[in-house]
Amino acid sequence: MKKSKFSVSADGLLRQNIVLMSGLVTAPVIVAATSVERAAVLVVSFFLISYTSILLCRFIPRKIVYTVRILLYAVVAAVMYIPTALCIAKLFPNVSSGVMLYVELLVVNSFLLAKTETRFYLKPYGEMVLDAFIYVIGYAVVAFLVGVLREVLAYGTVCGFHLCEPVVPAAKSPFFGFILVGIMAAVCRGISGKRAPRKERGV
Repeated sequence: MKKSKFSVSADGLLRQNIVLMSGLVTAPVIVAATSVERAAVLVVSFFLISYTSILLCRFIPRKIVYTVRILLYAVVAAVMYIPTALCIAKLFPNVSSGVMLYVELLVVNSFLLAKTETRFYLKPYGEMVLDAFIYVIGYAVVAFLVGVLREVLAYGTVCGFHLCEPVVPAAKSPFFGFILVGIMAAVCRGISGKRAPRKERGV
């Protein structure tokens, strides 16, 4: 039993990755993750706003009307945005201003407003904490991978360290980000598609 529960919670890494498979939080990654540092801003913000809000909103009574609950989730996320913005400004002063628009969008992201009701809050609290964290890790992996690839291609650097001459300067554009995430999503779906038939019967 424990094994099957853990396999379900690990889905957020690949099979139900919120960027590549669900498409729930794609815009920040496509537009803003043009370097490792900018990807780090997105990941830290996503953790502080979305993950923390999921843990806090679990205590909102289920008796409350669904529409009101959703509004309360957004209110909690908006409150979490304040310390997050201060934290980002301190940790990443050089890039925070260019990414904050996409951090603000996380207050009403689909992951928080949809997955909480359809998946996380149907589980015991301890399992929910692990399950939601796995989804955050899945988001972080994609954001950093996109950030690394685009920084190398567009600037020839990684974390500011020079590696080579820029290969594809247009890699920093949203259009390239869209194409890159699309290719990664296709690969992810291909991998999960091969594994799905066996696991699906056991879920």
